Amino acid sequence: MIHWGIIGCGFIAGRMAAVLDGRRDARLIGVASREKKKAAEFAARWRAPASYDSYEALARDPRVDAVYVATIHPAHAAAVRLCLEQGKAVLCEKPLAMNAREAEELFSLAGERRVLLMEAMWTRLLPVWQEIGRLCAEGSLGTILGFQADFSDAAPYDPSRRIFSAELGGGALLDLGVYCLHMAFAVLGDDYQTLTAVGRSAPTGVDAFAAMTLTFPRGAVAQLTCGSDVVGPRSACIMGDGGYIEVPSFFGAREMTVCRSGEAPQRRLFEEIDGFHYEIDEFHRLLTEGRTLSDSVPPAATLAVQRAMDDAMAQIRARG
Repeated sequence: MIHWGIIGCGFIAGRMAAVLDGRRDARLIGVASREKKKAAEFAARWRAPASYDSYEALARDPRVDAVYVATIHPAHAAAVRLCLEQGKAVLCEKPLAMNAREAEELFSLAGERRVLLMEAMWTRLLPVWQEIGRLCAEGSLGTILGFQADFSDAAPYDPSRRIFSAELGGGALLDLGVYCLHMAFAVLGDDYQTLTAVGRSAPTGVDAFAAMTLTFPRGAVAQLTCGSDVVGPRSACIMGDGGYIEVPSFFGAREMTVCRSGEAPQRRLFEEIDGFHYEIDEFHRLLTEGRTLSDSVPPAATLAVQRAMDDAMAQIRARG
């Protein structure tokens, strides 16, 4: 049994609490918020025995084995650091930090303390993407040379909304593009050679749309788009010289179509359960085995994604 704490009381924290509540190998011990009432109400809803009005109090609770950080983006790094310093394993919502430098510091601290730290990139752990990785590795599509993905979800403009607020860590890249980059790196590797980005900014200055082209060794290319001001297909396509795979709704993928040269397309469906279960499975496995790093969501990939987002944001701002 793994005893969990949650920092943050928003929508995504509620989703995690619901998943933990349905498992026999996990128990939610407590939740922390800067607002005492909010923490108490969240704890009561999910039958957690403790609520805290400070992140520090949760991090110091000896009953807690692992902490899920679900705050707004700019608060991730400080919350993760508090927990690592208290020896708590941490599963942190994406993005792990606001930039690559912060993320590097967190992984360095986790290494020093010999504590597990993993970015909560649950999409990488979905059965669809695990199977895609297997097919690519065995050469079913030949040499993989292309990856295309979009994650665009138009939101009515409101400067006070999180995705449009610089103070709240808004921007399409940090909220949506992070998924596109992670999945591109899962397929093509994270040793990209060049990145070119263009896009649009919201009136608040955060990026509202980004189009990125990344090049990789052996001539592979990834073309990625994300936006908070447009509606997109939210799909992905993996292309090899022997076939391709289409993934509708790649973010929470439950199906894919494999198209090999000279063969009829094969549509495959996968089980429909909340994808958070897969990242909890992975996190529990790592804790049980005494591991401090995940092979499925490796630190190298998280850091490469952070660097790519830093680079893309800088290019978009420079172009006005």
